This record gives sequence, C-alpha cells and structure tokens, in this order.
Amino acid sequence: MKFLVYQIIAIAIIWTGMAFFFDEMNEMSKMIFYLVTSWLLFLIVLLVKQWIRMRKAK
Repeated sequence: MKFLVYQIIAIAIIWTGMAFFFDEMNEMSKMIFYLVTSWLLFLIVLLVKQWIRMRKAK
C-alpha cells in the first residue's frame, strides 16, 4: 500500500505542475495531461478499494 500512496503523491505533483501550464499546451500535451489525469484517478480508485479490503479483513 505504501508504493501506491507514493505513486499517487508523485503523479499528483506532476499533474499539479502540468495544470499550471494547461493554457499553453498544444493538443499532444493536452492528451498527455488527460492520460496522467486518468492514471491518477485510477490509482485513487485502487487505493480506496485496497483500503476498504483492509478494513473488512480486520
């Protein structure tokens, strides 16, 4: 679970940096931004799912 949290933090930092320059991005950069956004949301869903599993196991 630690690795998942660290990965979310790293992707969130990258996403925040990209969000500041969203207006200056070309189409390819925006596609990469949307891909990073999708990956970040996917990781958050996995983290919540794993957290719920851990709570049920206790």
